[in-house]
Amino acid sequence: MKAILWDLDDTLLDTLSGRMRALEHAHEECLGRKVDPVALWRSHRGGTIEDLAVRLLGADSARFVATYRDYYFTTAHEIRPYAGVEEVLATFAADHIPMCVVTSKIAWGATAELDRAGLLQYFEGVVGFDDTDLHKPDPEPVFAALDRLCLTAEPDVLFVGDSPADVWAARNAGVRSAAALWGTLDEELLLDANPDHRARTPADVLEIIRQGVAR
Repeated sequence: MKAILWDLDDTLLDTLSGRMRALEHAHEECLGRKVDPVALWRSHRGGTIEDLAVRLLGADSARFVATYRDYYFTTAHEIRPYAGVEEVLATFAADHIPMCVVTSKIAWGATAELDRAGLLQYFEGVVGFDDTDLHKPDPEPVFAALDRLCLTAEPDVLFVGDSPADVWAARNAGVRSAAALWGTLDEELLLDANPDHRARTPADVLEIIRQGVAR
């Protein structure tokens, strides 16, 4: 295994409650009405907050994004790794497998949250929304992460993520995908994207690598 790429939210970190409060707040502030934030986010299929804002407000999308980010990053909320994540990361680090985070969250925010959760030490890079012109499901963020690892896209690279956009980005880049079923908001939608592997728990990612399935 040459490298492992990881999505951030709903894969490494459980940040759902804070994100959904921020989404609900931005929707009410910018559109003047309440919304079920989980249902809204599920309908977005793992796209960026920017794409969702365009869908909701069109040309006024920047106001929605700014409202969302200001609330999310200035309001206290829990950030914690999913059970078993740190142990898996530590094992891969001990085996000298390079790892990078590929997220649609803005890079400085993702880096700060990884540091706060005690996970930043395991990664050689963080590729966020502001690091590429195109975003998942486009392969550009995957290519950017591999550039930071001085690697090329090959089937012995694994991308672990919770959304269809993660699976499609992996496929479009020519790397393998593993569905992070422990954190996904919509398992059926994720599996409909036909990931190469399924992981019910973070430990299952270890088994995928140990069995050599992704090589």
